[in-house]
Amino acid sequence: MNLKQILFGFVGAAVIGGVGFQLYGQYVTTDHTGVPLPADSARQIAFDLSRYSGARLKAAYPDADAFLGESLQPGEVDASAALIATLVEKTRADYYGPGKARRDAHPKSHGCVTATMQFDADLPAQLTGGVIQSGASYEALVRFSNGSPNPMTPDVNGDTRGMAIKLFGAPGEKLFSAPGDENVQDFIMISSPFFFINSAKSYTKFFEAINSGKIWKMAAIPFYLGVKGSTQAVRMMRQKIANPLETRYWSVVPSQLGTGDARQVIKFSARPLGPRNSQIPANPAPNFLRQAMATTLSRGPYQMEFMIQRRGNTELSVEDSIPEWPETKAAFQRVGVLTIHQQNFSTPERDMYCENQSFNPWHSLPAHRPLGMISRTRRVVYQAIAELRHQMNSASYPTGLPANENALP
Repeated sequence: MNLKQILFGFVGAAVIGGVGFQLYGQYVTTDHTGVPLPADSARQIAFDLSRYSGARLKAAYPDADAFLGESLQPGEVDASAALIATLVEKTRADYYGPGKARRDAHPKSHGCVTATMQFDADLPAQLTGGVIQSGASYEALVRFSNGSPNPMTPDVNGDTRGMAIKLFGAPGEKLFSAPGDENVQDFIMISSPFFFINSAKSYTKFFEAINSGKIWKMAAIPFYLGVKGSTQAVRMMRQKIANPLETRYWSVVPSQLGTGDARQVIKFSARPLGPRNSQIPANPAPNFLRQAMATTLSRGPYQMEFMIQRRGNTELSVEDSIPEWPETKAAFQRVGVLTIHQQNFSTPERDMYCENQSFNPWHSLPAHRPLGMISRTRRVVYQAIAELRHQMNSASYPTGLPANENALP
C-alpha cells in the first residue's frame, strides 16, 4: 500500500464512516436512542480554559521518568493545550441541552457492568505491585464502548472498542484522585495492541482536522500520521466484533509496575475465558452489541483473564505507541481473573450512573503510573473533558458501585 492509496482510503473511510469519524463535524441532534435533543442551552456555558494552558497547565502536566525511558517531546505541553481547546470547542458545539453532553471519545456505551477482580494466589514478586498482590480481591465496574466520536454510529460499523475497569476499595494517595471516590484504580484498554500516532503535535493536528469536518483538511491526515500510522489507523477502525465480552483488549500504552528502584515497565491486557461463539446477526440492530452482552449476562457470569506484559531488558519503546510489543520478545503473564456478574445492566438508572462516571488512567496509585506521550496527554485532556461534561450536564460523580447490580427481570 503506497501513500496515495492510504490517503484516499483513509479519507474515504472517514467520509463514509468506515473509520469511525463519520458525522463528527456535524451537530448531534438525537441521543443514542434516537430521541431528539432539546434546544441549545449548553453551547454557551462558560469553561475556564486558562486552567489548561500556559503556566497552569505546565504545573499540572506530568513529568517524564527518564529512568523508565520517558522523554517530553518539544512543544508537547502546548500541543496538549491546543488539543484541549479544540475538544472543548467541539463538545460545546455538538452536545447541548441539560444532561446531553457526552464524552469526546468512546461516547457510545454498550453498558456498565459490575464485576470482581481476583488476583491469583502466590504471584511471583516481579508480577506484583500496587493493587496487584497475591490473593487480593476488588469489586469493580467495567464500561464497554465504541470508539467512534459519534454515539449514533451503528455497532456493525468497523470501529475500535473500549474496555475501562474501575477497581473499588484501593486506598492510598493517587496520582490524580477520582472525583466522587478517591479509593479507586482505573485501567483503560482498547481492542487493539497498537496505536496510530506517537507525536504530540500530530495528535493535535489530527483532531483539528477531524473536528473541522472539511475534506480538504482531513486529506492531510495521512501526512500527520505517516505511512505506518495511517495503516494502523485503518486497521484499528475496521474491526468488527460480535460481543464486547468475547473480545480481547490491550492497554496499548505502557505503565509502571511497582515503585522506587524496583519499578518496571509493563502493558496489560484482558482476554476472554468464557465461550466465544457469538455471531454478528444477519440484519443487526444499531445497538446489537448491548443486546449481545445482555443476553450473555442474563444466563450467567462471564470471565476474562487479566495479564501483564513486562518489557524487561528489551529495547521496546515507552514513548512510541505505534508498534505492538511482540509477545515473542515480551510474553503476557496472567495475574488474575475478572468475573463479570450475572446481571441486568441495561436500565435507565444504570445508564445514567454509567454516563456520569469518569475513567482516567491517572486515577491511579503511583505503582501503576501511566507512561509515554499519549498517557501524559490523557492526564489533562481526560480531566478537562470530564469537568466540562459534568458542568454542562449539571451532573455529580457517582460514589461506589451502582445499586441492585445483580437484579434480573
